[in-house]
Amino acid sequence: MKRIDPFYWYIMCANSRLVKANLEENERLFVGANVDKHRLVQWINFLSSILVFFALQKVSQGDMGTVISALLAPVMVMGGAWFAVSFGAIPSKLIECSMSVTFWMYTAFKVSLSTMLLAISFITPWMLWPVLGLIYVAVDFSCIQYDTADGLKAGLDDALLKHSRAALLFYKRQGIDESDTKN
Repeated sequence: MKRIDPFYWYIMCANSRLVKANLEENERLFVGANVDKHRLVQWINFLSSILVFFALQKVSQGDMGTVISALLAPVMVMGGAWFAVSFGAIPSKLIECSMSVTFWMYTAFKVSLSTMLLAISFITPWMLWPVLGLIYVAVDFSCIQYDTADGLKAGLDDALLKHSRAALLFYKRQGIDESDTKN
């Protein structure tokens, strides 16, 4: 089914450098699960955009500015929050929960961004549409790449914490004062 899904190829294109990297088996499994997550978001966004397109046709030119202004908040809040959430801070055992959180945050961001782009397209000359499309695809590609690459850090903070505790214990056994900041 994936082979005929246009969003699968779109996401694989966005992740092409990551897919070509020398990943371990567990990393490849994560990338595959994340591709599936992003495919579902793309389909939800596509279906939502169809409804939005027809709804926006009934909005007057004057009210379109209000629609766009109202969409700024969810785009900025969800986009900022989504980028602030890092898989590295999530213990590996909670990866499923983290995948769910990033799914819903990315869905909210993507649908808000698409709705705003559609609203903007109703009030801008068609000559700007290629530029708007380029901005949209660039934002989407960077979001997909960031989310996938960041997901490969799952459990990193746990590993750093264990390493730091082991290092402090080693220093204590060696009689080294870890609070001494002198070289």
